[in-house]
Amino acid sequence: MIKRWLTGLGAGLILASAGATSLSPGQHSLLQGFLMRGCVKRTPASDGVGQRSSEQVQKYCQCASEHLAGRFSSEEVMGVLTGQIKKDDPRGKQRMKDASAACAQYLETP
Repeated sequence: MIKRWLTGLGAGLILASAGATSLSPGQHSLLQGFLMRGCVKRTPASDGVGQRSSEQVQKYCQCASEHLAGRFSSEEVMGVLTGQIKKDDPRGKQRMKDASAACAQYLETP
């Protein structure tokens, strides 16, 4: 179930609706941790010259996962878990693009 949750959660992000219930600090931390681990797996680092370092990837993923986790409501998390929010939801893709753009400076080569 957690694997399904992670897959859907990463791609099934949607815009928060008015009056939505905020995540508790514990829920936020758990969600941010899941998103962080998924980001690190999908963002390759290299020890080569002019390529991303592991430190850059860690900083980028910390920023992006925090950005995303801060935009979830309890209802959205439950929607992903129950399959009501599909992983190909275009609003979720936009939210992921926004997080990536907000944190892109961490992946720039010095």
